[in-house]
Amino acid sequence: MTLTALMDALRDSPAFQHKQDIAPMLRDLEAAHGAVPVGDDCAVLADGDGYLLFAIEGFLNGFVARDPDFAGYCGVMVNVSDIYAMGGRPTAVVDALWSAGADQADAIMAGLRRASGKYQVPLVGGHSNAHNDRAQLSVAIIGRAKRLLTSFDARPGDHLMVACDLRGTYRPAAPGEPDSHNWDASSDAPG
Repeated sequence: MTLTALMDALRDSPAFQHKQDIAPMLRDLEAAHGAVPVGDDCAVLADGDGYLLFAIEGFLNGFVARDPDFAGYCGVMVNVSDIYAMGGRPTAVVDALWSAGADQADAIMAGLRRASGKYQVPLVGGHSNAHNDRAQLSVAIIGRAKRLLTSFDARPGDHLMVACDLRGTYRPAAPGEPDSHNWDASSDAPG
C-alpha cells in the first residue's frame, strides 16, 4: 500500500470520521482563565506550581454492547494515556454508565475495575442508571503535571517519536465489519 493510499484509508475510516465531529464543538469553547488552548489530549488549568489535567472519553454504543468488559477497560486505559501524554500523573477516574440491567453494568464495571487496578488509579465514583434501553459509557479522569507537555510547543524540524507495544492484537471485528479498529496491547500485559 502506498503512503497516499494509507492516508486515504485512514482519513475515510470510521475512527477518523468520528474525531472530525470534535472540531465544531471546539469553536464554541473559550479558554478559561489560566487554561492552555483546546486541542491537546487533556484540558489543562494552571494550578499553583503545576497544572490540573482533565480528560474524558465517551464510547460508541456498538462497541460498548459488543465488548462491554473491554469498553470498561478502555475507559480507564485511554484516559490514563491522555494524562501521561501531557506529562502528568493520573489521580482518579469517574464514570457515567447507563445500561439495560445489572448484567450489562457488571460487565462494564469489571473492565473498569481491572484497568483501575492495573494502572493503579482509583475509580472514585460517577453516575449510573441500569434502566436505560442500551449500554452507554463515558469515563473521565483528573491528573496533575509539574511540567506540561503540549502539542502547542511543537515546531517544524522537531523529531516525532511513536511508542507502541506491537505484542498486542486487534480485538474481534463486529459482525458485518471486515476489520476491528481496536488494538489491544494492554489488557494481557503486566501492570
